[in-house]
Amino acid sequence: MKVERLHLKNFRNVADCTLEPGPHLNFITGANGQGKTSFLEALGFLATLRSFRGSKAAEVIQHGLSEAEIICQITSEEKQAAAEAWRTELKINFRMVDASANKATKIAAINGKPYRSSTQYLCQRFGSFELGFHTVIFNPSDHDLIRGEPAIRRTYLDRVLSANDEEYLKLFQKYQRVLEQRNALLKTSDRPNHNLLMGFTEPLAKYAACLTAKRLGWIANVAKTIDNTAHQISPMGAQVELIYLSNWVEKIPGLSIGYTDFRPLHFTGHPGLPSLELLEQTFRNKASTLESAEWKAGHTLVGPHRDDWAFFLGGQLLKGHGSQGEVRSTLLALKISEIELFRSVTGHRPLFLLDDFSSELDQERRRFLLRFLSETDLQVFITTTEETLAEGIRFRISNGQAELLSDQVK
Repeated sequence: MKVERLHLKNFRNVADCTLEPGPHLNFITGANGQGKTSFLEALGFLATLRSFRGSKAAEVIQHGLSEAEIICQITSEEKQAAAEAWRTELKINFRMVDASANKATKIAAINGKPYRSSTQYLCQRFGSFELGFHTVIFNPSDHDLIRGEPAIRRTYLDRVLSANDEEYLKLFQKYQRVLEQRNALLKTSDRPNHNLLMGFTEPLAKYAACLTAKRLGWIANVAKTIDNTAHQISPMGAQVELIYLSNWVEKIPGLSIGYTDFRPLHFTGHPGLPSLELLEQTFRNKASTLESAEWKAGHTLVGPHRDDWAFFLGGQLLKGHGSQGEVRSTLLALKISEIELFRSVTGHRPLFLLDDFSSELDQERRRFLLRFLSETDLQVFITTTEETLAEGIRFRISNGQAELLSDQVK
């Protein structure tokens, strides 16, 4: 799959602009504040219906206007036979509904068919190759995934797993609905009987077990590759580990620990994952223990919505001990591992989006990344203030307008 054409209208500071990228490396150059990142943000919106910059729908509509639009044509690979070739149009329309409250709606469409439900839209990537549209975004200056709050890491993990696995996406929606109902019950001033609460605890335990099993499986799979990739980026670096943090999942050496235990156990080989039955029972036991505390707090205190995961470097928590360079190396290794796992699970090739390449990578990490990009078969979009980095298609952005500088850069 590749992007053949990307059109933005009234999106951020881009009034009306079209890019026709190449199948491999595409450099989007220009000074800061000219609209370079808007093109990456638009591609990210098409994949997830969310902004990787954390922006709301109303914030991407050009100031003073009521609508914005993204239109993208994706096509089959050039090497495919004519009988297997295809072309698909993805579109998102943003419409302001209340300017005073800064509220806007967004409607996504595939080949003209609208999808108001994000779940229905995202599920279209499964089952047909032409709709396996996904983006992996690397921003070297964004350290929140490592140093930010747990909610940031949970959101990332849920997004990545939903991209790989339609079942996870649907289970997550079911879990959220039951969680909201259970929390509403816990907020009531008069305590209902125990059996009424258990009516919500039982399905919550089932969904929590399924979600957590998939999360642990993802952590275990990424752990197989991330340390090797990190050492290719920085050969003298310490061992990188991913550990799941939870107040209810039992400790698994090298895979999960409790919130209060920040000394991961090292192990040889790969850990066995707990069964769904064991996870369900563990959830029930913890929920039973915390029931009185939950009535007092007015919300559910156990489950994947409160879990976290962390990076350890040389046995120490990266969040508190890692240098800027170590954090960037780990983030880059994570994104490359994410790409490889997505490909192995789905058979699709994601787009690789690199924002602000020039900003914070030192020479060692830049050399690795440029070598990786030159050797990959992915379609890549890179924003940078530098004019020349490697061979590829080059666009210059100025005041939201794009100029094709050359088909290839030497």
